[in-house]
Amino acid sequence: MEKTFVIQSCKIKIRNNPLVFHPSPHGTRALGENIEISKGEKVLDVGTGSGILAILAAKKGGIVFAVDILDDAIKCAKHNALLNLVNIRFIKSDLFAKVPNKNFDVIVANVPQELLSPKIIRNTKKEIVIGMHGFGDGSAILIRTLRQAKKFMTSKTRLFVVVYTMSGWRKSLKVILKNYDARLLDLFSGEVKNFVYNDLGWYKKRSELGLYAKGGKYWADLFVFELKLKSRVR
Repeated sequence: MEKTFVIQSCKIKIRNNPLVFHPSPHGTRALGENIEISKGEKVLDVGTGSGILAILAAKKGGIVFAVDILDDAIKCAKHNALLNLVNIRFIKSDLFAKVPNKNFDVIVANVPQELLSPKIIRNTKKEIVIGMHGFGDGSAILIRTLRQAKKFMTSKTRLFVVVYTMSGWRKSLKVILKNYDARLLDLFSGEVKNFVYNDLGWYKKRSELGLYAKGGKYWADLFVFELKLKSRVR
């Protein structure tokens, strides 16, 4: 099924694979609307999924590299790049492991941050779990990303990330504040994804989550940050 998204006035056609995380307002749009890319800048999209943010970067004039750990995601993203007539270099990689050793002007990292309950993991296909689950308390992959990204940054590189409160978000914020100069770009609030309701009792017991009731539904928040390496002089 093909769907057209409009982000920063750019029309992006996405044909999704059932095994690849589909673009959602929680991350793709909240993050996509705040990414700043100038023509000719070198861009790395980490955890590209359907490729939507890499395609946005290419449409904005970036020279784009995109990585994902899943074969299905790489295949899906390549197809979507062709569908949108943009040139992107795709690399199968566990985060930065196989990224060419170069510095980027912009890094975009919309990596998995969902905390999946044991029940949901048991009843979900492995590929979908890998594409959604943040592992540990839901923050583990983001924290790995934050620690590895520094090797691919200069003092001018902008790293765009989201921190989702359906994970151990306080831990993520501490890592950000310790390692980066942070600028909060947006705070997005929205209803949690449908799978949460399949094990709601388990989620309500997790004190590390920012889950709250609103209008008979359950919601969580998403912080959008622009990060730069910490200045040496304070």
